[in-house]
Amino acid sequence: MKYKLNFGWRTKLFTLIGILLIACGALYAIVRRVNEWYSTHELVFNQAVNVEFKKPIEIKKREAAKTEIVRIVEEIPEYKDLNEIEKYICDKWGVYDCKLAISIARAESGMREEAFNAYNSNNTLDVGIFQVNSVHFNKPGCSLKELVDAKKNIDCAYQIYQSSGFNAWSVYKSGAFKDKLE
Repeated sequence: MKYKLNFGWRTKLFTLIGILLIACGALYAIVRRVNEWYSTHELVFNQAVNVEFKKPIEIKKREAAKTEIVRIVEEIPEYKDLNEIEKYICDKWGVYDCKLAISIARAESGMREEAFNAYNSNNTLDVGIFQVNSVHFNKPGCSLKELVDAKKNIDCAYQIYQSSGFNAWSVYKSGAFKDKLE
């Protein structure tokens, strides 16, 4: 015996309404998700290519950096007012560190090439304008014989400065050089 299912038009209608309700619910969920995403995001359309025509070469007048020039002029002592030894120090250290190097030499020895200090706590000697310590006597150009000459003392001091900076001088570390700045 064969059973034949015969769905009437009512069953078909209810099935169709059910499918439509499910489809509407799914569509509502999708629209809601898209709406939520757009509330926190936006689409921005950028210009993909920007074509700009310029002159291949322009001639402009140079302008000096005024703040840099003012700073340099304020820092450098008047070169013409310096004595020969101070000029030599400026030539060695350059524009930026000239004033500081001169003030350290003034604080260490009063710019006296014959200055000598044998009273260090570690039993070392300090010699000349920059009071180069005897621990540096083994460096080339820094022997005791050479350090009594002002320019050679400055050369040796510059060698020390290149490897240790101004920290090699106690007057720099203590700040005692500051009252020698002019």
